[in-house]
Amino acid sequence: MSRLSKIFSATVVLAITGCASLPTGPNVMALPGTGVSFDHFRNDDAQCEQYAYSQVGGGTGYVSGTEYEMQQRYDVAYVQCMYAKGHRVPISGPFSDVAPHSTATPATHIPPPPPGAPPPPPGATTPVFPN
Repeated sequence: MSRLSKIFSATVVLAITGCASLPTGPNVMALPGTGVSFDHFRNDDAQCEQYAYSQVGGGTGYVSGTEYEMQQRYDVAYVQCMYAKGHRVPISGPFSDVAPHSTATPATHIPPPPPGAPPPPPGATTPVFPN
């Protein structure tokens, strides 16, 4: 084998091993949406995995980016698809039960109760104490 052939072969091997591999699945968890059967969830999961795979270049022969970048793009596409189908997906950032533009009054502005004893509950009888 000539020296040029050896160099060419080594270059091809290095190029092939240096390529990033496509993700084989999501690195995020999705849960079935409210009222969704597990079979329906599994079907949606398979469709969303196919969608995510196509978004990172799967099946086209054109793949660009590191494995980490491709996994991130795959996960984003998968989460978007599952969310669009009504399933529960992870969120990032702080979680709040109150909408950002809610008109709810914060608990710190609740006025104190009026002075004196509270009135008896409706329908309650007044206790009689012997003298």
